[in-house]
Amino acid sequence: MNARLSAVVVMAVLALAGCSSSTPTGSTTAGPSEPVKLAVKTSATVALLWTHMGTAIGGAQASYVAHVTNPGSVPASVTLNVNALDSSGTIVGSEQQTLPLGAHESFDYYGDLGGTGFSQLTGKPAKVQVSATTGTLTQATSPNLQTSQLALTSGHPQDSFTNAPYAYNMTVRVTNSTGHTITDGVTQQVILYDAAGHIVGGGTGSSDNVPASLPAGASYREQWTGIPAQQPAASARYMVLGPQE
Repeated sequence: MNARLSAVVVMAVLALAGCSSSTPTGSTTAGPSEPVKLAVKTSATVALLWTHMGTAIGGAQASYVAHVTNPGSVPASVTLNVNALDSSGTIVGSEQQTLPLGAHESFDYYGDLGGTGFSQLTGKPAKVQVSATTGTLTQATSPNLQTSQLALTSGHPQDSFTNAPYAYNMTVRVTNSTGHTITDGVTQQVILYDAAGHIVGGGTGSSDNVPASLPAGASYREQWTGIPAQQPAASARYMVLGPQE
């Protein structure tokens, strides 16, 4: 099933025939009572790595990947401010995504503007601009979930619901490593890379497969179909994020 719409952190990288796992980073300790509010001493930075202007089932779409870095010594809540602009520099679509980022952590974030019936662009996009605002993360443990056993296979381009010439399917095992039960769902993303490590596509969205109540330490199998790519992909990086507090 397809997943589209929102954001993420925690990585599983592998080639088409391989797999790997990763563990959440950026946690700190609190007292035995309620989580402390963490002060942010430095600001996050963001750099635009990749963009693609295409179409999806709902119309024009601007896709992008931004590299986000938290140079601070404590976890931070980072808000990405994203605008799609037409050739005259006029904004034709925008969004904000708030992400948790561990201390001294960085990652690549994939997003889409437009391309859906309820989030259409008001003009033809020509470029994307991103900036970051750093806030506090009001929990002592990372909301990032552990992932493993990622497998990537070739799919059918028509399943991507875009005009991308390639598409891929993915399965992955997701473990609730947050230390508490998750009942509010998760958001997720995948970025596709070619054999040279260049970004060629991806997708983002909320999960249809996560159980309504996922106890600490429990795992479930995630499945995506029709992840769009502009060139043949050789590897994928998957990130999944639990609810922020």
